[in-house]
Amino acid sequence: MIYSEDLIEEVRVRNDILGVVSGYVRLQRQGRRMVGLCPFHSEKTPSFSVDAGKQVFYCFGCQKGGNVFHFIMGIENLEFPDALKQLADRAGITLPESEDDGERERSKLKKEITALNREAARFFFSCLSKPEGRNAQQYLAGRGLQEKTLRVFGLGYAPDSWDALCRHLQEKGTPSWLLETAGLAASGGNGLYDRFRNRIMFPIFDIRGNIVGFGGRVMDDSQPKYLNSPDTPLFSKNRELYGMNFARLSSSKQLVMVEGYMDVISLHQAGVDTAVASLGTAFTQHQAWMLKKYAEEVIMAYDADPAGQNATLRGMEILEGTGSPIRILQIPDGKDPDEYVRKHGVEQFRTLLDTALSLLEFRLLLQKRAHPGEDVEDRVHLLNGMADVLATHENAIEREMTMAGIAGEYKVSMESLKTEVDKRLRKVGNGKGPIRTSGIMQGNRSVTDGPVRNRYDESELLLLCLLGNENRLFEELLLRRPATAYRGNISRVVAAKLYERLQNRHEASLAELANDLPPDAASAMIHMAETRGTVDNADKAIQDLLRRLERIALEDEKQWILESIRSEKDEVKLRELGVELNRVISRMSEIQMVASI
Repeated sequence: MIYSEDLIEEVRVRNDILGVVSGYVRLQRQGRRMVGLCPFHSEKTPSFSVDAGKQVFYCFGCQKGGNVFHFIMGIENLEFPDALKQLADRAGITLPESEDDGERERSKLKKEITALNREAARFFFSCLSKPEGRNAQQYLAGRGLQEKTLRVFGLGYAPDSWDALCRHLQEKGTPSWLLETAGLAASGGNGLYDRFRNRIMFPIFDIRGNIVGFGGRVMDDSQPKYLNSPDTPLFSKNRELYGMNFARLSSSKQLVMVEGYMDVISLHQAGVDTAVASLGTAFTQHQAWMLKKYAEEVIMAYDADPAGQNATLRGMEILEGTGSPIRILQIPDGKDPDEYVRKHGVEQFRTLLDTALSLLEFRLLLQKRAHPGEDVEDRVHLLNGMADVLATHENAIEREMTMAGIAGEYKVSMESLKTEVDKRLRKVGNGKGPIRTSGIMQGNRSVTDGPVRNRYDESELLLLCLLGNENRLFEELLLRRPATAYRGNISRVVAAKLYERLQNRHEASLAELANDLPPDAASAMIHMAETRGTVDNADKAIQDLLRRLERIALEDEKQWILESIRSEKDEVKLRELGVELNRVISRMSEIQMVASI
């Protein structure tokens, strides 16, 4: 059973780690910590410590650490669900079979908001068919939507009125606080008013078909073009996929990821019943796992404009991390799926789906677009870029078959192309390339793939430790080092979870973050917190760490360039490598100068 984050955190908070550990280990005070003989390895001198303030444990001998869940999992040899149940019983918390009062209150509130959303959807739907909804009717007819489609998706119209929905729901006895809590209304100087006004309304369904929120679209050039419900106790736009309640019932094992409500609705109307969309936000890890759960293959069919292609790249990276098979659909003439299927018909769209590009093909296509020139220099840049892409591709058979095609198309020898790719493969093997980690799922928590650490982990883990202590620095760090930039095997796992928590909840303590981490990642974070996590100036420390990480990356790049120069015979390539070497050395000098000021 999957339990809510709130419930898991409540169990953790109500199980003081000092009290739990004391039942297994004889502890004595040493400064702010309690210490004792480690229960996880044999020792004569105490190296096991419990920090009651941070609610974590750590052994300086075997380097095992974590929060109270990790302790019980280790000491009792339990999986996470069983550890959760044991600690819940200890704290007197009943898990979902018989909810406690707090859980019942949360459940009751969610049911009230669900019922309120259902009534609001009926109101919007009825307004669409009234004279006041004539413009909305004409707009939807102009987009080719049939009456049946409007009913299936529950489309409606929010009147151009200050408080039409509020008055309707209050007449039925709905209190003002509930209207605001549900995200249907807001309060201002003139009292309560409707959040959605003069918009076409799209009910947002969860996986079970409950209406959890709404999206509203204007019919002119007003901004914002789309307005979604705010996050509520029932709804989080980062955790839902529009249309998934219908798409999961399809007989197809393929899901088509598009950008907007109208794309989903048009495709479903045309018979492509596998279309889903994120809700106007960046694609999230939770959405990626939902796609993986319901599909054997995901086809990304975002718009062909620059924004759509950038979103494709971001989505690809997240989906790759889940291990989902992915292909990329290319829509001609810069059209979106809705426009294309209305103009060319569903059969031509299905042909596009059948010929969607693999990840490798798409990345090579991006290189061709970046280097469209026909002269020798442009072709050299193109082929070097293709070699970069090929070196990051994991499937050796597909890589070699693709190299043969490239060699033939651009009239270069297979041997020379393979030499360039092999150089880059050695560079990736030295830790410069992307390092993927397996997913972390509640109840089936996996550890990271590959070695426990690489040379980036130490600095990146310290950076994340400082961020966990100083959440206020998140916005700056998000800009300078997003979660996808982390290269350490452990730190990538931690960064994904910490960034997600800070984006969704705007706060995250170390002990709370550990709820989401497998034992090795939790131990690594606790180790960093206990040994190096206390600094006098967090802002300066983070700046220093960012420079150190850039210097490590530049050192790797410099080493690879020097190795390439030693083995390279072509004079043109040697000159290019010399230019790159000078650039890297110059940047390393700049970093050194800043660090010495």
